[in-house]
Amino acid sequence: LQFFEPLVVDGIPRAKPPPEVCANGALEWEYTLAAFLVGKRLPAAKVRDVLLRKWGQVGSFSFHTVSTGIFLIKFDNGQARDWVLDNGPWDIWGYHIALRKWTKGMSLRLEDCNSIPIWVKLSNVPVHLWSKLGLNYIASVLGRPLYMDAPTTNRQSLTFARVCVDMLASSSFPNSITLDLDDGSSTVVGVEYPWKPQVCTLCRVFDHANKSCPRAARREWLPKPVVEACRKPEDAEGWITIKRKNPPVVSDQSLAGDIPGVGRALDQPQQAPKTPAKGNEYPLPMDRTKEPASASPDPNPLGSKVVHIDGGCNMMDNNRGKAICTMTDSALVGGTSGSSKKKKKKGQLAVWNVRGLNNPSKHREVAQFILSNKISLFALLETRLRESNVEHVVKSIRRNWHFCSNHNSSLSGRIVVMWDASQIDFVFLFANEQALHGRVLLPNRQEIYVSFIYGLCDSRGRKQLSDDIIFCSNRFKKSPWTLLGDFNVTRFSNEHSSSYRVTKAMEEFNHTIRAAELEDLKSTGLKFTWTNMRSGPAAISKKLDRALGNWQWFKQFGDSYVHVSNQGISDHSPLSIQMMQQVQSAGRPFKFLNFWAEHPDFLVIVRQEWAKSYEGPPLRRIQLKLKGLK
Repeated sequence: LQFFEPLVVDGIPRAKPPPEVCANGALEWEYTLAAFLVGKRLPAAKVRDVLLRKWGQVGSFSFHTVSTGIFLIKFDNGQARDWVLDNGPWDIWGYHIALRKWTKGMSLRLEDCNSIPIWVKLSNVPVHLWSKLGLNYIASVLGRPLYMDAPTTNRQSLTFARVCVDMLASSSFPNSITLDLDDGSSTVVGVEYPWKPQVCTLCRVFDHANKSCPRAARREWLPKPVVEACRKPEDAEGWITIKRKNPPVVSDQSLAGDIPGVGRALDQPQQAPKTPAKGNEYPLPMDRTKEPASASPDPNPLGSKVVHIDGGCNMMDNNRGKAICTMTDSALVGGTSGSSKKKKKKGQLAVWNVRGLNNPSKHREVAQFILSNKISLFALLETRLRESNVEHVVKSIRRNWHFCSNHNSSLSGRIVVMWDASQIDFVFLFANEQALHGRVLLPNRQEIYVSFIYGLCDSRGRKQLSDDIIFCSNRFKKSPWTLLGDFNVTRFSNEHSSSYRVTKAMEEFNHTIRAAELEDLKSTGLKFTWTNMRSGPAAISKKLDRALGNWQWFKQFGDSYVHVSNQGISDHSPLSIQMMQQVQSAGRPFKFLNFWAEHPDFLVIVRQEWAKSYEGPPLRRIQLKLKGLK
């Protein structure tokens, strides 16, 4: 280091580097991007690893942490930086990463993030305005235009234009733009946002939402006249004495005709309850709603009524006099006293390239994989089965499962899909030689689309698969959509164990993924999914199998990931998509205290509860009586 004499102003030393020092320093960071994750904080090492996989093929870069959540990404040249900007938007594990060119004097604090670059799709743009200047005028209605993607610049398709716009947090995010033309007429340009950030309308920034804003006014409960009447003199200000935590006793007559599966009074019309399914086998929980009658005439001190029902408790609106009671499957098999939730890992979708399924020993291995991973929807690739033999093989693996295949498009039966109809509903849509597409209806009645892929080894033959994926991306863009299978091509140079060359086939594959607005699901397990089954210097491994998702998938299943298991009987690894679901955790067990039996009204209360009549099996009737007694 070197000492420089400071500048003294009013007796206070100050640092003042000459202009050339500032200019040279800014020149060193000329090809730098400032980045932060919107609405999420992740460790810098994780962010760097993900970006290396995504951007490492176009050039090297260094990664620098400025502050919590703010990163500087310094590229070696402007071409690599511009490629990253042109091929956005980018995300990390389903969370959008905001990128902007670094400039001297730029604020690097999240508190000052009152604008953010957002990619928008402009449809119905007049042809004579499909130019850089014309699109600038149109996009300026939304904010400050920054740049266009490569297909828009080259006018490869005039269906829509993709423009990155720096939008303010105060923007209303309009869905259309009124365009006045030179002949006096006007037209409407559609605006579509593949992703919208959360905005704090109080601070006018993108870093957080109103709920977590420090400026938000804190709501406090104010005492009502009913509360004042309940308060005793010895209570402190703002507090009332609560003598019991248990909910008010609800008569069995009030619930008899409203809740299926729970005990009814004998004088009510009988109706066979629905058979409860095993809750631990559902991919996602399924809720049912009912409108029961008022449970208790006594008002709650807070001005609302509370209905306590096995499986859940909701506030009752006094203005309507009704309560919407949500009852989950746990209510059908016995409720819990807790209300905490946790995330449960559940394997649902899987694919495995198993060459030739005519060997019965392979049937046992596949069946074991399905059972151990709790798979509900499974695809087998490269089966080499005759169409007449498919049913026998499927029944040998899982006896009661349904199945379909693409034998109408491929005589060798390249793709066979099988599913557990008691868990999900799979509807076959269409298929070709390299893909089979279907719609899945989950137990909570949510629809998702799934495409099982087995690409050809020939890059020219995969052109049909590329067109098919782009077609489906427009058809399924409003719903969650995932693609999984063997694409027979890698995306990045580090997905090959012995070659770091970027081929034309890899570039075409990445172009298809960008055009379809897809992204890789985060992955666990093995890095490579295929091996040539050799050892030593002749061993080669590649990542040919993968799982992709569209924007809607990451929006609704952001916590999902794909797990790459060991190859086992095949040269390919099976892939299974793990979806995270919210499940009700068991509450604290009920504890009976012996001194309760010494209460003078103990036997009276027990006699009253035990005299109530319920219908159902004997153990179920005892359970309901014990629950009412509790």
